[in-house]
Amino acid sequence: MSIRAVAHRLIQNGRLLYRFIKPQEPIKTVVDCVKINAHEAKAIESSLRPTLGRSAFQTFGYQVHYHARRIFVENILNRVTNSLAGDLRKRATKRLFFGDSRPFFALVGVSLASGTGILTKDDELEGLCWEIREAVSKLKWATRDLDDSVKVDIGLKDLTLGPSIAKGCSAVVYAARWKEDSGGTPTSHQETANDLQNGPSINLSDPLSTFPLAVKMMFNYDAESNALSILRAMHRETVPAQFHISSEELSGWEKSLQERTKALPPHPNVVDMQYVFADRVPQLPGSFSLYPDALPARINPNGSGRNMSLFLLMKRYDCSLSEYLQGRELTPRVSLLLLTQLLEGVAHINLHGVAHRDLKSDNLLIDLSEGEDWPILVVSDFGCCLADRKLGLRLPYHTPDTDKGGNAALMAPEVANAVPGPFTTINYEKSDAWAVGTVAHELFGSINPFYLRGGDGQRPLLRSSTYKEDELPELPSTVPSIICALIRNLLHRDPSKRMTADMAANVCQLFLWAPKSWMEENIPSSNEVLQWLLFLTSKLVCERGLPVGSYSQRRTFPEYQLISSFLARVHLRKVREAVTWMRRHRPDDSIPATCSSSAISRLVALDRDSCSLLKSIPISALSP
Repeated sequence: MSIRAVAHRLIQNGRLLYRFIKPQEPIKTVVDCVKINAHEAKAIESSLRPTLGRSAFQTFGYQVHYHARRIFVENILNRVTNSLAGDLRKRATKRLFFGDSRPFFALVGVSLASGTGILTKDDELEGLCWEIREAVSKLKWATRDLDDSVKVDIGLKDLTLGPSIAKGCSAVVYAARWKEDSGGTPTSHQETANDLQNGPSINLSDPLSTFPLAVKMMFNYDAESNALSILRAMHRETVPAQFHISSEELSGWEKSLQERTKALPPHPNVVDMQYVFADRVPQLPGSFSLYPDALPARINPNGSGRNMSLFLLMKRYDCSLSEYLQGRELTPRVSLLLLTQLLEGVAHINLHGVAHRDLKSDNLLIDLSEGEDWPILVVSDFGCCLADRKLGLRLPYHTPDTDKGGNAALMAPEVANAVPGPFTTINYEKSDAWAVGTVAHELFGSINPFYLRGGDGQRPLLRSSTYKEDELPELPSTVPSIICALIRNLLHRDPSKRMTADMAANVCQLFLWAPKSWMEENIPSSNEVLQWLLFLTSKLVCERGLPVGSYSQRRTFPEYQLISSFLARVHLRKVREAVTWMRRHRPDDSIPATCSSSAISRLVALDRDSCSLLKSIPISALSP
C-alpha cells in the first residue's frame, strides 16, 4: 500500500475514532425537538432508537460495533467505482450502518456483475463473508415470523381437529387448525359436547386442505399425568419447538432443562414445530382402532396409557419421503435437490450440537405446496436425538443400557460397533451423515441396502456393523458420477475419512450452482469465490423484493431456499475445500452443462441475464 493510501486511510478512520472518543454533547430527546421541524425530529428519533432501553455497557458495545462496521463498510464502498454503484451509494450509507445489509449487497453485486473487482485482502474477504451470512439470515426466505401470532397459553381446547393423517409406534398425528380459523362455530353435536369438556372440536367433513396444522399426540405409557413428568420424559421431542407453553409449576424445571438442552433455531429443512404443551388425552374418532393400547383406562378399560400426554403442534406436511417415493420416478435433478435439502437440514442440526440419531425416510416429511415436481424436505421426529449442552455430540458409553439411538438398521458403523467401557464415548459428529448416505440410495431410485428385504428372508443386503465399502451396490447410471462419489464417501466405515454433513452440503450446492470453469481450470482464488458468493447474495436480495411470479424469478422457491441456506452458513475456507474435493474426484461427466466458462459468465452462472437484471432493478425494490 502506498504512503498516500496509508495517509488517506489514517485520516478517514481517524475522524471516526475522534468522533467516538471525544466528549458527546447532551443528547436531545424527541420531546426536546418540538421547535425543530418534523423531518429533523423523525431523524433524531430514528438515530436514538438503537440505544433506547440499553445499559451503559450495552450502549458502549453498540457504539463500538457501529463504528467498526462503518469503518469496514466505507473502506469497501470507496473502492466501488461504476456508475450504478454511485446511484446506490446514498441509499446504502443511510441504512447500512444500523444493520441493514441489503442495499450494500445490491451495490457490491452490481459492481461485480459489471466486472469490477474490489477486494484483495484476506481479512476483508473473511469480513465480507461474515456480512453475507448476517444479511442472508435476515432475509428469511424460509423461516416464518411468529412474532404477531404468539399465543400465551394454548391447549386442545383452542384447536379443531380433522382426520388422522399418520400413525407410528409412539405417536399419532391429526390434522388441525385454530378454532377461530373455522369461524368459531361448531358444526356437529360432537363438537359441542367436546367444547363443554374443554377438549378439541372435531370436524371430519371439511377437506384436508382447510387444516394447515397438525397435532402429534405422543403415546404416554410410563410418565405420570402431570406436565412436569411428561416434559421430563419426552423433552427430546421438543428440541425443534419454537415455543413451550409453561406454567409456574414448570418454570424452575424448564429453566434447568434449557440450561442442559441445546437450542435448535428454525431452518427451512427442519420441521416447523410451533408449540409444545401437555394436555389430557381425548377420545378421538378412530382411536379404538388405531391405538387402543395407548388410551387411558377412563376411555378404554383395557388400555395402558396415562390420562395426560405431550402434544406437538406443527405445520401439516403432505406426506413422508417414503410415501412420496412410492410409485414415483424422480428426475436426477429433483433427487439431487432433495439430497441437498436433507444435507442442509442435517448440517444445521449438527452445527448446533444436535445429533438426530434416527434418520430414515419415514422421519423425513415432504411439503408439496410448490407442486409435486418441487418438493420441500424437512427433518422431523427428534425423539431419539442427542441434544445435551455438556455432552455435545459425544455420548459416554459406560453400560449396554445406554441409549445409542433409534433405527438399528441405519446406525453408523462407529455407533453400532461401540463396546461399553469405563472410558468409552460414542462420537456422533458424522453418524447422521452416514444415515443420509443410506437414504440417498432411495432418493435416486435404488433400494436402501441396509433395510430389510421382504423377498430375501427378511434379511438386509448389508449390515452396518459388518459391511465393506466394495460391497455397496452401484447407483443408477443417471446419477452424476461426482454425486456417486459423494454418497460412497458418506458411507465410508471410517468416520475420519467420511465427510461431515456441512461439507457434503457444500459439494451438492457447488455442483448445482457453481461455474463450470472451477472444475476445468485452476482452483479458484478466494477473491473469485467471494465474487461468486456476492453475486448470489445480490441476486437473492434483489429478487426477494420483486413480486412472486415476476419474469426475473428464473428459479423455484425450493431452489431459492437452498441458495439462502447455503449463504447463511458459508465460509470461504469450506467452499474452497469443497471445490478441491470435487476436482480430486471429478469424472468427465460430472460438470453441469448449464454453466459457461468465460471470466464474466463465471459470475453470472446462476442466470445468464443476471447482469442486465441487476442493473434494471429499481431502487425501491431494495426496501424491506
